Formats: sequence, C-alpha cells, structure tokens
Amino acid sequence: MLLLASASQRRTELLDLMGVKHKVISQKFDEDSITEKNPAICSKLIVEGKNKSARELVLNTEQSEDPIITADTLVFSPSKEIVGKPKDHKHSKALLREFSGTTHSVFSTVMLSYRGKSRTETCETFVTFKEMSEQEIEEYVLSEEGVGKAGAYGIHGPAGKYITNINGSYTNVVGLPVHETYEILRSFDLL
Repeated sequence: MLLLASASQRRTELLDLMGVKHKVISQKFDEDSITEKNPAICSKLIVEGKNKSARELVLNTEQSEDPIITADTLVFSPSKEIVGKPKDHKHSKALLREFSGTTHSVFSTVMLSYRGKSRTETCETFVTFKEMSEQEIEEYVLSEEGVGKAGAYGIHGPAGKYITNINGSYTNVVGLPVHETYEILRSFDLL
C-alpha cells in the first residue's frame, strides 16, 4: 500500500482522482530547519526530510517495506522570497498585495522511496494575479480560505477568481503535480 506522508487534504484528493490507493501517515520533519534560498532546492530538501522522517516513523512496523510518497509546495514571490504558509492576517494581506497584478512561481516537489531506492521530481508553475483592490484582499483574508496554504491562497477555491493566467501545471499549484507523480509511480511499477 502506498503511504502518503502528508496531512494535505488536497494531496489525498488528487491521488484519489488518479485512482491511487493510499494511506495517510504522519511525518515530523521541521520544515523551518531548511534555510536554502533557491526555491527548487529548498522544496527538494524539505521533501527529502519529510520522507526520511516518515520512513523512520514506520521502521519496525508492518508498513516498513511500503512505498512512501512525500510532497512540498512553496511559493516564490515576485520579490524573490520563498513564501510558506502565512503567519497571520497581516502577513496574508502583505502577500496578496505583492501578488496583485504580478506573476509568481509555485514549486512542488514529489519524492517516492521504496525498497532502498528513491525518485524526486520538481515542478514549477507561473501564476498571475489580477490587480486586486484593498477590499478584495480584505474580504479574501477574512474568509480564512488562505489559512494553512502556501502563499496565503488556494487556487482551487475562491482565490481562483483573482487569477488571470497559469503557465504550467494546475495541480502543481493545488499541491501535488499529478503528471510528475504519475511518472514516479509508473517508474516503480506501482500503477
């Protein structure tokens, strides 16, 4: 059984849409321990840490030989900063103001480890926001829709109405690049 070491409901839903049977497990990796400034490398290091943590947690259990998949999504802002989940409403508003009328990158990395081998893929998507009014920013932040989401928004929800263009994988922005995940699973003969 494929083990998904992620609490993200979106990742579970995307694997379900792919028809991939899986079980959600925990991992205890501290993402803040990674200080790398390059977003692709940072995402990769976080995913490797999550995978290692999850693998250690299932050691000496009946799941110790099962494949483990981990993922991480982060936003690279127009000011060239890596953005994770916002700290509070003030931080969310600042992020949305920065995204307003600009294009930013979203990076997701997926890693699968199985039988002593692993494969990692990183995907980048460019997302363009319309010029948002202060009222739109305020309403969106107060809706709490962006809480717990990298970049303070979820493309699959109400924030979609502010997005004028996507260049790349939509599912990458949701949190799990489906094509890359499919190719990784196929390379391990898990599909």
